[in-house]
Amino acid sequence: MIIESTTSNLPHSDAVSEAVNEIMQTACGTVVERCDSLPEDICENGAAIAVISVMGDVEWSLYLGFPRETTVALCTAFAGFEIPFESEDMGDAIGEVANVLAGGIKNILDKRGVNVEISLPSVMRVDGLHVLKQHGAQFAKDCYTSSIGQFWTCAVSGKSSELVL
Repeated sequence: MIIESTTSNLPHSDAVSEAVNEIMQTACGTVVERCDSLPEDICENGAAIAVISVMGDVEWSLYLGFPRETTVALCTAFAGFEIPFESEDMGDAIGEVANVLAGGIKNILDKRGVNVEISLPSVMRVDGLHVLKQHGAQFAKDCYTSSIGQFWTCAVSGKSSELVL
């Protein structure tokens, strides 16, 4: 599966990439660049996935995906010391990165007069990944590359929960 960036009419989804740029630079000391897609084998060695709900004037599920190598480099940059990928502490570290990023998105939306609340993050470590698509869902997916590695974000909003392959 190749993970590709998409264009979307999902309202205010540009706040996600704006927050990614700001948070990755200030909290992790790295500049990110958007890219069109990520390699098919991006999760071959495992990945960390964080999910946060954004609720209010906009309703999103926000997904953050970090391949194994990016996960370790990201947490090292964020925490200041290396955290092994298999460590129980990795969940806390990725959860905190996701929380800071969601807080950045909330801050940007607040400045626009868009009122939202954010949930606590759910974090998963996965071996391989296949994304199921939802009928009728709107989404905005962005792929990034940086000195710490490649990763992606996806904001999803939709009334249908019917999943298809």
